[in-house]
Amino acid sequence: MAAVLSCGVLAASTLAAVPAFADGTTNTTLTVTPTLTTITSGKAISFGSAITPAIVGKTKITGTVDWTVTGADGTVVPCSTIKPMTGGGKARCSIANGILLAKDAPFTVVASYSGDANFGPSTGSTTFAMTPTKTIIKVTLDAPPSSGSPTTATATIKGGPATSLIDGTVVFTISSSRPAGASPHCSGTAKSPLANNIQPVVDQVATCTIPAGWVTVAKPTPTDKHPYTAWSISAVYNGNDSFSPSFLTRKGIAKS
Repeated sequence: MAAVLSCGVLAASTLAAVPAFADGTTNTTLTVTPTLTTITSGKAISFGSAITPAIVGKTKITGTVDWTVTGADGTVVPCSTIKPMTGGGKARCSIANGILLAKDAPFTVVASYSGDANFGPSTGSTTFAMTPTKTIIKVTLDAPPSSGSPTTATATIKGGPATSLIDGTVVFTISSSRPAGASPHCSGTAKSPLANNIQPVVDQVATCTIPAGWVTVAKPTPTDKHPYTAWSISAVYNGNDSFSPSFLTRKGIAKS
């Protein structure tokens, strides 16, 4: 599915009851109400439907409520679970974690009551947008950076219930105080070495392998018996319509 990023506040929406029926059935009105006022990308959500009136005299409403949830591109998303209509005229559609994403919003939820021998059919709907979910990025190194050795940095991004759906890119920024004037970068095939610092996120992970020599440490001298080189590796997840950006920087020193 494709979509739109926006901050959405949900409100119940009601369509007017159908006109009077010649067969004598009672007109009904159906209201669809979300369980949350703001929906975050990837999180579970439920929608309740209420039909009024649900009882006339001693006659209680019967029948069924059918649900349709549609994304901005027309893709239909099935309810994960459905609670059938009760004698009080209420039903519920629930969608599980990791299904609805902000990039596919806005979504429209339509509930349709079938009617029965005493109550006429009716339809209600609501439309909602979503906010991107917050992400957290963690950077791990295969080994502490040391003079003349390569380093592999792994950025792992998590985003709550929708973590498995995270995609996009991570931009790595690498620096060291020695060798002087160097521009460390990730290994890759791009013509511009620094372009290799943009790495895709695959299964929530982006990886940067920095070639040997990105950190060097001078040999000890009588005036500098404990030389060291400062280094840093930053990773920025750019985010997208469904997931917010996040970043982290690792810093340290390499000793001789």
